[in-house]
Amino acid sequence: MTNVTTTAAPVGETADPAPRKPQQRGDTRARLLAAAQELFVSKGFHATRPQDISRAAGVGHGTFYLHFKDKQACFLAFAEEAAEALETYVDSHSADDLQPYDAIRESIRLTYAFSQAHPGLLAAALTDMSVIDGGEGGSILMGRWGIQWGERLAEWQADGKVSPDIDAAYIGYAIPGMIRQTGELAAQKEALENEPLDALMAFLAAGLGLTRPEETH
Repeated sequence: MTNVTTTAAPVGETADPAPRKPQQRGDTRARLLAAAQELFVSKGFHATRPQDISRAAGVGHGTFYLHFKDKQACFLAFAEEAAEALETYVDSHSADDLQPYDAIRESIRLTYAFSQAHPGLLAAALTDMSVIDGGEGGSILMGRWGIQWGERLAEWQADGKVSPDIDAAYIGYAIPGMIRQTGELAAQKEALENEPLDALMAFLAAGLGLTRPEETH
């Protein structure tokens, strides 16, 4: 198993001469994460070095290690920020009390809209962990979103709004992958705007036993 080699702060590099105030430390960390985001998106994990992030953030290389243990820790913080940004975007743009069909469709639509507004961001944040640490693989964020979708389906299932025959945990875990793969195919074939969403919703509606809005009239 090959692990990512982490780099210690250079010998002779000293920390800042005086302790930083909390706000100053927060600002520096935010600058480092902003620089990390730009580099992870444009160059990828392996081609980005801690010193590149420090340089892009306008701070000394040793300052990087005051905020992050190593590059992997910085990447995980970047991925967490990307996940929170997407989740905030979806939550803030979604209407309340939607029925399952509309709630799922709107969540997927907003995910695609966020991805288009931030090219490369989610693709970078969803990097498979086996690429980073040589572990068993899988994306931390995909797993996180899979659990969230599973819990959502289980709640609807308990309310009789989705089929009782599905395994909510397994299907919920699969949905983020469906969203990602469908979006990637749509980009490759330069599909019409709603084509991937319509195709995915037709499948999910049938599989989950969802009632489409037009079927209620």
